[in-house]
Order: sequence, then structure tokens, then C-alpha cells
Amino acid sequence: MGRYFIIILSLGLLGLLSVRIEQTGSYEESDFQLIAVSLRSFDIVVNTVGVLDAARSHMISSTIRGDKGKVIYLTDDGAHVNSGDLLVRLDPAPFEEEIHRLKGEAASLESAADAARQLLEWEKSQVEREIRTAEFNVKIAKLEMRKLVEGDAPLQMTQYKEETENAREEYDRYLAYILDLEELRQEGYSNPTEITLARKKASELKVRHASANKKYTGYRDYVFPALKETAGVRLEKAKAEWEQIRKGSAFKIARAVSALEETKSRLETANASLTQARDELEKTTVCAPFSGIAILYEAFRDGQKRKPRVGDRVLRNQPLLYLPDISSMIVRTRVREIDLYKIAIGQTCNVNADAYPDLMLKGEVTFIGSLASGRFERVTAEKYFQLTISLEGENSRLRPGMTARVSITTDQVRNALSVPIQSVFHERGVTYGYRFTGEGFRKVTLTPGRQNEDLVEITDGLREGDQVSLVKPAVSYQ
Repeated sequence: MGRYFIIILSLGLLGLLSVRIEQTGSYEESDFQLIAVSLRSFDIVVNTVGVLDAARSHMISSTIRGDKGKVIYLTDDGAHVNSGDLLVRLDPAPFEEEIHRLKGEAASLESAADAARQLLEWEKSQVEREIRTAEFNVKIAKLEMRKLVEGDAPLQMTQYKEETENAREEYDRYLAYILDLEELRQEGYSNPTEITLARKKASELKVRHASANKKYTGYRDYVFPALKETAGVRLEKAKAEWEQIRKGSAFKIARAVSALEETKSRLETANASLTQARDELEKTTVCAPFSGIAILYEAFRDGQKRKPRVGDRVLRNQPLLYLPDISSMIVRTRVREIDLYKIAIGQTCNVNADAYPDLMLKGEVTFIGSLASGRFERVTAEKYFQLTISLEGENSRLRPGMTARVSITTDQVRNALSVPIQSVFHERGVTYGYRFTGEGFRKVTLTPGRQNEDLVEITDGLREGDQVSLVKPAVSYQ
């Protein structure tokens, strides 16, 4: 209505000026397209066109690895679904078979792991027994060495030495006895039989002494060193066996531990595969995460662009249907760069859907893009920023993809000096207009304020009641 009012007012003033010119004859009729400067109230509105969309939506796709998914049930295209309703079911048979196989494999590996644990415990027990036996043998060998060096050998040598000394003493005694008999014989007391017996006995004692001395020296010089060397070898052998058993025991235990760990690793892998197969089985049933409209997703399948259907093989992350929640709708649109300063988060706006001309919706600016973008449909220097409008309330007639027209009232001008936007001109960074003085047009510098598509506020350069030209006049003066 404001625009029509301005046009009618302009035409009226133009008629009055035409009459005046006819009376004065000073100017051509085409030079007079005037309008009065007056106080006006107007709204500053940013209009834009966008597309309706759901504030919350979800793309349903198969999350099963590979191409094992086969559709056996699919909800109807465009159906209203509630949270938890079945949307897609894939064939569970391959995954049930895999679960059955993996259960058997896991059970077998569990038994193998138990056997490996028992073997490890048995090896540990055997190793402990062998090590204790080897340590005992080393201890026995040390004791035998000590017994030989500190006990048996000194005792045996003492015995042999005593026998040698006793034999020597008795031999010496018989030699002295023989001397006594010889002295008696020389004195006339001859006893040939006694002397013969004494000499025979002395001869036997001499042999006995020689034999005892030979035993002593043989034991001391040969037997004892040999026995000591043998005991030493036996001790070194026991030590070597103990060290070998100790090292071999570590190897046996390490081998048993390795076999157990390998079996446990295979069991963990089988259990992980079993868990994954169970997860895959659960993924064969896809339910709605929230209420909305199920829209089957159209894509290239089998060489043609079509929607999915029962029997289709689906790949992982391949979209099957789109689920928008129409209980909360938004408008995705954009605003010109030159209008961006007028827009702020939280501003209210009116929204009309082309599909329902009688439907007026209320909305609120909830998002303003950070980066400017051009128009792809044509090459232009004009830039745009993305804008999101959240609609109030719920309307079941609205659908994603509908065209929506948005009017954002960014400001309101009340009783401000203003002129039509056509009467304001710009040149080299200067804003000016043409004020009619009765004798001609004077070019005056203007200071504009707020404006919309029709009117602009003038803060300096004109006064109420002044008349300005809507077009550049052919002649003007400073």
C-alpha cells in the first residue's frame, strides 16, 4: 500500500507542476517528476526465497560390511513412521550361519586353551621337580667332596700311617731283640732256635712295614688325588646339569606360555569375530530413530536411477531412505551481502509456502552463514550468505523441498523525514538529490539513513515540504 500511495502522490504532484509550467512556460513537461519530502513511517523488510526442510533428519543406510546385505523388507515410500518402527530388514541367514560356525570354533579354542594352561602348569611342576633334584645333586656332590677332603681321606691316611709306624716299631723291636740274642750268644748263651725264630719274625715284620708304608704313600700320592679329582668332576657335573636344567626349564616354560598365548590370541580373535557377527546380525534390522516420513532414496542401481526395493543387494553406507522429522521445520535460504548487516540471530519473520498461499507461518532467524558464496546459475559479483529460519509450531501439511518465501522485518522507521528511493542518486561516493526551487533544480548533498526497497530516510540535506525530482533533470544548478 505504501508503494501505491507514493505513486499516486507522485502523479498528483506531477499534474500540479505541469499546470504551473503551462502558466509560466519556463520548463518542459518531461522535466517535472516531483514528490514532496514528508514525515513517513515504514518497515525495513528483507525478502528472500528458500526451501523448507526438516530441522532434524536421518539418512538410513546399511552399516553391514561389504555387500552381504540383501533387502527382504522395506517400508512403504512416504509412510508416516513412529520411533522404533521397522524400516528395513536385511536377510539374516548369512550372519546366523557365521555365528554358528564361530561358536564352534570358539568352543574348540577354549578347550585348547584349557589344555595349554594345564600343560603349562604341568611343565612348571616338572621344572620345579627337576631343578630341586639338580640342586640336591649339587649339594650331595659338595658334601661328598667335603667328606672326602675333610673326613675319609685324612682318616684313611692316619690309619695307614699308624699301621706303618706300628709295623716299623715292631720291626725295630725284633731287630733289637735279635741283637740281644746275638750278644748272649757271644757271651756263651747260645739259643739258635730262638734266633732263627726272631730273624724270621723280623723278616715278616719288615715285609709288613714295607706293605703298610706302600699303602700309605700310595693312598696319599695316588688314591686320594684320584678320589678328590673324581669328586670334583662329579660336583662340576652336578653343577652343569643344574645349570642346563635351569636353562632348559626356562625354555620349556616359555614354549608352553607361547603355546597358551597363541591359543588365547586365536580365541580372542574368534570371540571378536563372533561379537562382530552378532553385531552384523543386529544390523539386519533397522528401526526408525524418531518419528517422521520415510522417503525411499533414489540412486543409480543396476544401471538405472531408481528407488530401492526388496531383493536388492546393498553396500555398506549405501543410502536406502531419508527420514525427516516434520514436527519441526526450517527454511534454508540466503540473503544478499548488502542486506547482511540488517540480519541478526533471533529476528522474527513471516513465512509463506507456495503450496499453501493462505498459510502464514511465524519463524525466527537461528543461523547466519560465515562465508559468502556466489550464484552458480550465472556469473555475477553479487554475494550471498546462508540463512536458516526455524518455524514455530507444527504443521502436518508442510513437506521438505517446498518453496518458502520469507519476509524479515529488520527495523521500523517512525515519523522520519523520507523520500522515495528513486529520488536519491549516488556518484563517486557522494549521495545527492535534486530539490525544486520554483526557478529550477538545485543539486543538494544528502545524508541518507535507514531505507527499504521503496523509501529512504533523510537525516540531512532536505526539509519537510521540499520537493525533489524522481529522475535526473536535464538542467540543474548548484
